[in-house]
Amino acid sequence: MGAGAFVGRIGGLAVALGIGVAIAAGAGQAAAAPAGGSDSSSASAAGPHSSAQHSGVAKSARKATADSGTAATKANSRATVRSLITPRTTATATATRTVTDDPTAPVDSPVTLVLAAASRREAQATTQTQRTVAAATTTAATADVPAIPTPVVAIPQTAPLAFLQHIPVLGPVLFTPIVAFIHQIPVFGDVLHPLFGYPVHPGASPNAAQPRDVKVVSFDGTQIYVHFMPASGLQEGTQAPTIFYGPGLGMPGQTSIDGSVVDGVLTNALGMPSILALRKAGYNVVTWDPRGEYSSGGQLQIDSPDYEARDVSAIISWVASQPEVKLDGQPSDLDPRMGMVGASYGGGIQLVTAATDHRVDAIVPTIAWNSLTSSLYKAQSFKSGWGTLLSTVLVLTLARTNPKIIPATIYGDLTGHLTPADVALLEERGPGLPTDLLSKITAPTLLIEGTVDTLFTLQEANANALALIGNNVDTKVIWFCGGHGLCTNDLFNTGGVLVQKRTLEWLDHYVKEDAAVQTGPQFEWVDQRGQHLSSASYDLTPSDPVLVSSTKTRTLPLVPFLGAGGLFGVVPIGSSRAIDALNYTTPAVTSTTYVVGAPHLSFTYSGTGSGDHLYAQLVDNSTGQVLGNQVTPIKVTLDGTERVADVDLEMVAQTLKPGQKVTLQVFGSSASYRAVGALGSVTVSNLELSLPTVDPSSITVNAA
Repeated sequence: MGAGAFVGRIGGLAVALGIGVAIAAGAGQAAAAPAGGSDSSSASAAGPHSSAQHSGVAKSARKATADSGTAATKANSRATVRSLITPRTTATATATRTVTDDPTAPVDSPVTLVLAAASRREAQATTQTQRTVAAATTTAATADVPAIPTPVVAIPQTAPLAFLQHIPVLGPVLFTPIVAFIHQIPVFGDVLHPLFGYPVHPGASPNAAQPRDVKVVSFDGTQIYVHFMPASGLQEGTQAPTIFYGPGLGMPGQTSIDGSVVDGVLTNALGMPSILALRKAGYNVVTWDPRGEYSSGGQLQIDSPDYEARDVSAIISWVASQPEVKLDGQPSDLDPRMGMVGASYGGGIQLVTAATDHRVDAIVPTIAWNSLTSSLYKAQSFKSGWGTLLSTVLVLTLARTNPKIIPATIYGDLTGHLTPADVALLEERGPGLPTDLLSKITAPTLLIEGTVDTLFTLQEANANALALIGNNVDTKVIWFCGGHGLCTNDLFNTGGVLVQKRTLEWLDHYVKEDAAVQTGPQFEWVDQRGQHLSSASYDLTPSDPVLVSSTKTRTLPLVPFLGAGGLFGVVPIGSSRAIDALNYTTPAVTSTTYVVGAPHLSFTYSGTGSGDHLYAQLVDNSTGQVLGNQVTPIKVTLDGTERVADVDLEMVAQTLKPGQKVTLQVFGSSASYRAVGALGSVTVSNLELSLPTVDPSSITVNAA
């Protein structure tokens, strides 16, 4: 990469980080009641929710290990879950996978920095003894079959300016503090890492295990830039289990070996445990630049099981050859004792890797997805806010993407729709149907999702949880106030403390195989006030739902841009109180009520106009804020014919105090989706809304 390209990447990264900071540091909305007329004359409470419940006993289908002595205890403590929501309909047929969007030729890995390019010692790299290990790949044409190891190569990498830290006196006094400071800055320090390397630790034991970087050659010749950071205090000749830590989209692999100044903020906001916390807990940590990004080669394929998952399998095999790594079985098995963590893109890679490589012992996918179609194209309405933001990050960071990705975003922004080819691309990039990769996962799975995540909503984790528990995989679910969004009700929430604690417990129990470590109840969530609640089973016990019904016929004028604004009325990745809306208010609850799950909405409508969607959201009357900042698109046909809309809204987790009310808003334009909106009018009648609630006696409040 030339100097101009490097400067461009740094500049683009700065802009992308600015977008993220603006989202994370925004101020709260002013509390206000929803605008527009309120129709609550027919609101009432009704009998118990009628959806069927499903329960059973779940136990891991993984290979027998030393943990088998506690298998019965674990199996009896986990129930197959259905929660309070009707799950997404699943097909009975299993789709046959084919490798799609194959790059015509592997792209040579560009050198991230111009100085690195000038000083790269190719001759030295080729004359060094290269580690030949087994990569988990398969000669089959698809990624469905668990991989069989075959040889790969790892090329050691040396930072061209690493020598500065070893200059007598000047190195430890001047250069090492600078390198340490750079690594304290997330992303920025990771981008500069190939130039400076890791900070030296003066006074460290001469026998201490050392961090290092390599480029692992993947199945198609693509070089993946990998970082290995040994557990804190690990000495040569000793071994530790290893955690693979995947980065988010547009982010390089983390190299903050000693932690960073914003670790706590990132954990609270995104559910990301810090590298330092993992190392102090006794784990080696491995990170990498994903395919098509930063110092790795190839084309980004959006966590494809045919590409990115196979890259990780190659890394797993290289890791198994490292002397500091604890193994399962014999060295020839190339099976390290390992788990995986990571948020967003780093969560998605866990699910596809665990499905295609059963050497993975446990995973903790955080704010990940089940289906990119339901995430970005729910009800055939393109989520333009997030789609545009993510594509912009890829462009600004000079990612080398599948050539279909950016055009699909542009088309979605202009039309509000995706082409069948674009939909097929999304469908192939997720663990849910039609790929059905979830049926191949056996690794114990801790699913963490954000209640205010407006990209990958709670429904995504719910679909994953239902499938995994239905397949008897040890599964636990945590909802926290964070994710791809902002906890506007609790800007200084500390939900990340719970997330990191449970993550380490999960890894200790299943990766270290420490049966004495308990993983807590199967389902835990944090409400809008930061209150911690839990249930022994994900199969929640329902209570009487909160109902709203109205037979009154009302007319909604559809005017572009006069629906709901984005987060804070500006940022198009959430929702705020709608200006032009039909409002229906619930009765005030008479006791503390725990609304958990997917509200159900049905109504009769007819209308004429240019649009094909309405939108719905719930507003807390006491704060004026949208529950979870969530908005749900509803597919409609405005041709003058009377029809019925019947949908589940996005899932929420809201605690209502006595006297509180919630208002349903139905409107015609959302900043989160195609902002142009519709033009025309629609009449709505026979509306019914049901908010699922949980039996208070079946949950624990303020659980430790």
